[in-house]
Amino acid sequence: MSVPPPVPARPVSRTTWLGPARAADDPATPLLVLLHGYGSHEGHMLALAPALQMFLPGVSARVLAVRGSFPATERRLAGGSAWFPGPLMEQPPAADIALVADRVADAIRTHAAPRGPVVVAGFSQGMCTAITVLRRHPALITGLVGLSGYLYDTVEPGDAELAVRTTAGHGIPAFVGYDPADPRVPAVARQWAVDFLRAHTALTERTYPGMGHSVAPAEVMDVAGFLRSLLTD
Repeated sequence: MSVPPPVPARPVSRTTWLGPARAADDPATPLLVLLHGYGSHEGHMLALAPALQMFLPGVSARVLAVRGSFPATERRLAGGSAWFPGPLMEQPPAADIALVADRVADAIRTHAAPRGPVVVAGFSQGMCTAITVLRRHPALITGLVGLSGYLYDTVEPGDAELAVRTTAGHGIPAFVGYDPADPRVPAVARQWAVDFLRAHTALTERTYPGMGHSVAPAEVMDVAGFLRSLLTD
């Protein structure tokens, strides 16, 4: 008798502000969504907010950091969270990938302002999740940041729309940064993500040799520069 795959719980999330807080009913408040890597938690991504704020004077945006709903299965990362069940680089069934992305999209809708831009940023496995949210809900996302991550080889309902917009010169702005020799992400998995973003977004691509599987200060500065226009009224 087969065991059905686990269903992700409603994601746990925390919020803070990038810059001064706005009025609770401000309909144009930007939202920056942060998705952590495998074996981590939302607090690690929230730690980026003060660093970004240093390079974004005058910007005021709500920050939503979401936690993956599954436990990390690697022993060395016990106690950490994951976005998908099972081993890190083993691709889950397409239906499971879709369900996780849709749960994150629901969390975004709960916190997004009616007319505010939404930028979703993910590190490692969180980058995979962020791109999948964009692919399934392109109307929800106005910008994407991918850091040292990869992408599963699936077909999603928003892919055609994203490609058409990009070909027409109106692609959703995206930033991707990575170390070409990242020891944690197989090159083929990373390249699938980069190739997809090149064809389906208005991509800014940066490489950081020697950074490893992490976020470097130079990358934080580049991300802040990318975010400035997206998070400014």
